[in-house]
Amino acid sequence: MAETGVPTARRLRRPSWTDARLVVGALLVLVSVVGGARVIAALDTTTPVYAAARPLLPGQQVEAEDVMSVDVRLADRLQHYLDGAQPIQPGTYVLRQVAAGELVPATSLGTARQARDKTVTVPVDPAAASTLAVGTVVDVWVSRRDPGEAGVRYLEPELVLEQAVVAAVPTDSGALGMGVGRAAVQVVVPSDQVGAVISSVDQEARVTLVPSPRAGQGP
Repeated sequence: MAETGVPTARRLRRPSWTDARLVVGALLVLVSVVGGARVIAALDTTTPVYAAARPLLPGQQVEAEDVMSVDVRLADRLQHYLDGAQPIQPGTYVLRQVAAGELVPATSLGTARQARDKTVTVPVDPAAASTLAVGTVVDVWVSRRDPGEAGVRYLEPELVLEQAVVAAVPTDSGALGMGVGRAAVQVVVPSDQVGAVISSVDQEARVTLVPSPRAGQGP
């Protein structure tokens, strides 16, 4: 019989589970399914945090009825808000306003002393400001202008405030913000001493912040 020249079709072989490609493919599918399940489970996870049941105003003592626990999905932002699984501690005060229904930031609450303290901006030498950081404890020294001199002359420095806490320092050395040659530094001042500090600033006294040697020591 003469050959026709037409190739005979090969019979396809049924794939075997021992085929390495199929094994690898199955593993990839399994990993994908497991990973997807974990992602979905993470998305479904909620955490209780506190929200304001009514407007919270600075200086107000917080009671249990002033807040409500709500379940939210915050992921990596959870640490910024007040844990709704923990009771409100006695002696907790509002440091900054929180609107009704708003999640309560952890930094918006504090102690009675923190609620009474105020933040005051003082002008200091830029070189001195560069040595300070948020949280540095300083003594506030003031050299007042001599009213008996026609020119600019300062009296001997006097201690106005002990162990004030630096709340903010300039982040840009070019942004002084308090006039030529002065840098703006914010310090936390007890309410009964705010007037003395502001008066010194308004009278164009020279303010010096000296790191306190008593910082960190007990009473």
